[in-house]
Amino acid sequence: MTKRVLVDFSHYDDMCGFGEIARNYAPRLAEKTVDGIRFVFVLPERRQGLFGDRVDYIVRERKAKEAHLFPDIIDLWHATDQQYHFRLCRPGMIQLLTVHDLNFMREKHGIHRLRHILQLRHRVLHSDYITTISEYARQDLLAHVSYDADRVQVIHNGIAEVENIIPKQPAFITDVNTPFFFTIGQIREKKNFQTLVPMMHHFPNHHLYICGDDHFSYADTLRQLIAGQGEGRVHLTGKITNEEKSWLYRHCSAFLFPSRLEGFGIPVLEAMRLGAKVFSSRMSSLPEVCGSHADYWDDYTPQAMADVVQKGLDTWHRDSEKAQAAARYGRSFNYDTYTESYVALYKKLLGI
Repeated sequence: MTKRVLVDFSHYDDMCGFGEIARNYAPRLAEKTVDGIRFVFVLPERRQGLFGDRVDYIVRERKAKEAHLFPDIIDLWHATDQQYHFRLCRPGMIQLLTVHDLNFMREKHGIHRLRHILQLRHRVLHSDYITTISEYARQDLLAHVSYDADRVQVIHNGIAEVENIIPKQPAFITDVNTPFFFTIGQIREKKNFQTLVPMMHHFPNHHLYICGDDHFSYADTLRQLIAGQGEGRVHLTGKITNEEKSWLYRHCSAFLFPSRLEGFGIPVLEAMRLGAKVFSSRMSSLPEVCGSHADYWDDYTPQAMADVVQKGLDTWHRDSEKAQAAARYGRSFNYDTYTESYVALYKKLLGI
């Protein structure tokens, strides 16, 4: 008898990590012919029918109503992130939950932190099986929620095929001959971008471009620091396109990622795949994700950070075996492997 597996792609149109995963995972999963399984996708209303009749559909905006009215029983419900707004519970339905991170444990305080802890615990304890996007996230989850460790599996994120993106020079790059460093992420305190600004004093010939969503209050603090210590060579650019990001990866002297909190850390792998030298913090998931293919900061004083960067640059060439090994490593994190891992897990949980 055919089993129905619902996969919640509610974030398909969202410009965030959840959306990035949905836009890469959904088409690959839709293309799969898995004996004994019929997939049901939760998608925004404007995306209904996107994958033809290969899958069934539930409208995100009417998810609660349509899930209850669905004509056939759903055997497995995959909530693809811990921030879902609705998940149907029926007797015999297997509940699979993907947990991306517990960053709120370090970012929130008081009643807000408690609310998030209680919400996560409720969702985890009402799940039959858990996946996390890194071993770091797995250990963090088990440290804060009492749950059977044998029912928590790591499936690393995939990385989009950035090699296929046609690069476009950003308008803010006015001189292609001026060397620069690059970093990207939401302009939030956890990204630790403020450590890079005074470090730039030791690289008088370089510029630094900090790119990403800058509507957060921390961005104003960072702008003030840049105005005082950026020496006219540190630039907060705001959001950029994928084509501009590709160009920056391909042309930067190095990619700098001092983040303190990452459930995974997609940009470091994108940078490796496009030949950029990566410098990273040794915090949260980043050593796990970067492995031996990044250089790490242990001291965040400007001189110490600059010393690490300079030493790494002195032995780095984009056409070297070291760079090629990093690119191969980055390509090992891909959505084909990601999809195969989840299909295997669905079959295991359903006893197929």
